[in-house]
Amino acid sequence: MFALDPSSTQHPAADQLPDPAPVPALAPAPAAPRLVARAGQLSQPTAPIAPEASNEDVHRLFSEQPLLETLAVVGDDRPLGLINRQRFMEQYARPFARDVFGRRSCLVFTDTAPMVVAAGLPIDQLVQQALASGSRVLKDGFITVEEGRYAGIGTGHALMAAMSDIEADKTRQLMASIDYASLIQRSHLVESDRVLASQLADHGLLWEPRDVVGGDAYFFRATPQGLLGCMFDCTGHGVPGAFMTLIALSFLEQAVAPAGIGTSAAIDPGTLLGQMNRYIKRVLQQRSRDVQPAWGAPAAPADGLPAEKASSDGLDAALFLQSPCGTQLRFASARLDLLVAPPGVQEAAQVQIHAGDKLGVGYATTPDDAAWSTQELEVAPGSLLMVATDGVIDQLGGPRQIAHGRKRLARFLHEQHDRPAAQACAEFRQAFAQWQGTQRRRDDVSLLVWRNQALQP
Repeated sequence: MFALDPSSTQHPAADQLPDPAPVPALAPAPAAPRLVARAGQLSQPTAPIAPEASNEDVHRLFSEQPLLETLAVVGDDRPLGLINRQRFMEQYARPFARDVFGRRSCLVFTDTAPMVVAAGLPIDQLVQQALASGSRVLKDGFITVEEGRYAGIGTGHALMAAMSDIEADKTRQLMASIDYASLIQRSHLVESDRVLASQLADHGLLWEPRDVVGGDAYFFRATPQGLLGCMFDCTGHGVPGAFMTLIALSFLEQAVAPAGIGTSAAIDPGTLLGQMNRYIKRVLQQRSRDVQPAWGAPAAPADGLPAEKASSDGLDAALFLQSPCGTQLRFASARLDLLVAPPGVQEAAQVQIHAGDKLGVGYATTPDDAAWSTQELEVAPGSLLMVATDGVIDQLGGPRQIAHGRKRLARFLHEQHDRPAAQACAEFRQAFAQWQGTQRRRDDVSLLVWRNQALQP
């Protein structure tokens, strides 16, 4: 950019230049605001130098003001260019440079094509222009103007600091929103916590979202026919998963309302999963994709609705109804298992694993009329039961860094079968943390352990 032997035809000869103009002092910079929205807020009204000033004037100015990194060259209030301190000093320190260029115009070492922006330019547009110019702006800075007149110089460091502050503020706002969303999600679980505490004397519940909010949730309500419980794992985790849990919880609230489940109609968990499937598909406008359009043809709208969306969201769920006496259990599941350790179980192989149907609820690929089977189980009094989501099953860990798996869960249930469920749940929390070790948590983790005693009145 700066040559040691610039052509003398581009600038006046040294003997044609007027006497050097007085070198202006550096104006004090105002305190920068915490957050900036316009380019002018990053600009310091640094006193410029006239194009008639010599290179020796520039050298003296840089020597007297060691903090001055960039100098603007301005004529008739119009910016003509920028002089970068480091490049100028390197060029001027070369042999004979001072003798050859000392009295010549400072335009010799001026970048005559700096980035010039209006003081009112929004910060996001400033960043886009800075990125388009490469690393030059970060080194030299930029000039701000007001109605075309020189206003000041903004440095690359100030631009980076402002962007860092803006991103930090956005992160704080986002985290505050997520924290509040966590309060909303947890408020939907309070009634279930109360029901568990009042209905099941011996139970343990582990609910650990991978992030502040998550896609795992639970639902428990006392009905005339017994305790209705549901553990479910929605698509994704974080905020998207949390939105899905609210949809599922909304359905379950409506299902157990007086207009939903009465005192006479038998509660069928499989039927409830089928209803939940249709509800989610309707809310999310997800249609079955069994029929594909011809190659290149647009998807045909269904029922007067726009063409189907590309999203496919749903959940895995275990839904059960435990009778008041505790020995009868109606169980239906979409890809989640129920583990039962009978009293006096001798080995892990005797732990019963009741597998769920291999079909998720609500997904676009799940048929609208999909049905889930209801298993009628006779459970020995005092058995220890467990339902866990995939966050437990799929978590990597252990010496070989493999998935936790169902068999390991069954062994744990066997080892804990004669202990209180709350104690078994606490033991699992510690054992699972040791299993995970240094591995990153893959998903939300939920686990319910309970003793099938008679329900409390």
